[in-house]
Amino acid sequence: MKIYCRLVDGAASADWCRGQLAGDPAVGCLLAFSGQVRSSNNERDDVVALCYEAYPEMFESEISKIADEMKQLYQLYALAIEHSVGEVKLGQDAVHVVVSAVHRRDTFAALEYFMAQLKKRVPIFKKELYSDGTQWLGEQQ
Repeated sequence: MKIYCRLVDGAASADWCRGQLAGDPAVGCLLAFSGQVRSSNNERDDVVALCYEAYPEMFESEISKIADEMKQLYQLYALAIEHSVGEVKLGQDAVHVVVSAVHRRDTFAALEYFMAQLKKRVPIFKKELYSDGTQWLGEQQ
């Protein structure tokens, strides 16, 4: 399985992920996930932005470990992820993930697995910016 991952300053864009996986004649399915900044979280409805921090080497290492697990569980061709660091404003995208396979069956389960592991294991630190202050967040669902 091919793995493409990168951190990008500011909002993420789906173009890079799709560009890494598009055009391969062996692939029959590309399945994508986009996560964007929403206005409410933890009983607050005044979120204006998120600020992410990550260590690139740790990010890449853990993505690689998750991908190795996915190879054992699913028949995938490739995985591409682009995640934001720095400030991402309300309504902008913070993460894009695309998985590809010959057939669609494994892509749905694999994408769900990947997102759960990303949230649980990958060291990406998130601070919410509110209209009246900020707060660092722990593990999120």
